[in-house]
Amino acid sequence: MRTTPRSIAKIFLIASAVLLTACAGPQYAFQKESFDSKETPFDHHFAASKQIVFESIKRVALRQGFAVEHEDDNALSLVVSKQYQEDDRNTLLTISSLVTGGDLNADTWVAAQEVTVKSHAVTQTASVGILLGLSIPVPTGSIATLTKERGETIMNKEFYSKIYAAIDKEIPMVKAQLNTTSVEDDARMRADIEKKIRIEMEIRAKIAKEEAQPADTQSTTTVAATALIAKTSAQ
Repeated sequence: MRTTPRSIAKIFLIASAVLLTACAGPQYAFQKESFDSKETPFDHHFAASKQIVFESIKRVALRQGFAVEHEDDNALSLVVSKQYQEDDRNTLLTISSLVTGGDLNADTWVAAQEVTVKSHAVTQTASVGILLGLSIPVPTGSIATLTKERGETIMNKEFYSKIYAAIDKEIPMVKAQLNTTSVEDDARMRADIEKKIRIEMEIRAKIAKEEAQPADTQSTTTVAATALIAKTSAQ
């Protein structure tokens, strides 16, 4: 076979391509992360306080049948999960959220992960001896084992848009309920204060009535009433 300059150049190009591919090495997941994207599906802004947004997230998750795995009312973080079963496959959907902000506006950070495992039946055997020192395996039963098939962070924007829309819908109801609770708390507080004032006035009236009597007819009621007034005022 005759070697021409063109064939030599072709061989060189092929060898170079193979070499470059080998030098490139395997591709890892972290190489996909750039940390410079300003548009991701994982965050959303709400025109409500962070406490109201956090409460709305919890209600949306519980209404969808998610179980609470972790909840921190101070950090306003929440982790919920839900399982799906299909034949011998079990999928676990986990949603993590964190709320930051103030009394008027809040930012919510949400990320969901999905992991699927498959159940396999593994046969257990035992060796049984036969003639001439030989043995054969004999099935003794089976056990179920789980194998992870896939696991990934959900990137679908539509999925997160549904979550944010549900939170937006929940916020007005949470606001209304919290306002009602606040009014009820104020009413109970006013009733307690009025009760204490009424009791104190009754006791003072008894003290004044007894002090108007002659000294020899006064009883120990004055001392007890005075102590009761001090106790009521301190509460």
